[in-house]
Amino acid sequence: MVVASLLTLCAAATFAATRKSAEGTWKLDTGKSSYGTMPAPTYEQLKVDTDTPAALKWTITGASGDGKSFTVGYDGPIDGKFHPVMSNDGTTVAYKRDAGGNLSWTVKDKDGNVIESATGHLSADGNTLTLKGTLSGPSGKSDFVSVFSKAQ
Repeated sequence: MVVASLLTLCAAATFAATRKSAEGTWKLDTGKSSYGTMPAPTYEQLKVDTDTPAALKWTITGASGDGKSFTVGYDGPIDGKFHPVMSNDGTTVAYKRDAGGNLSWTVKDKDGNVIESATGHLSADGNTLTLKGTLSGPSGKSDFVSVFSKAQ
């Protein structure tokens, strides 16, 4: 569940609502982020290599609340269809952009169950990336807000 939400968060981070590019390196601001009933990650770094209207490539590395490290990524189209996430758990994600450039996504687990729905927003100055959504897991649904600050 943590890996799925982290991967989604990373993916979301690469979408720019203002159509400014989210390319670069981003660090999670744990003080400005909230995860409801989910355990909060202790660290996340998101690297966005590609952020175009039609394609997205990102990698996120981090440590979950229980201290387990993870790396998850995506390299593919923004076309509303489900594509594999680069992980070992069979997770897929579908990204969409609206006419204003805003990005939204849905994540499914290996069994095809929707486990996350979220949106991403890049601040007007291009220095803050905010991901908001809902994650479903063994203990029910939880809303989350992940705030990333541009590192470079």
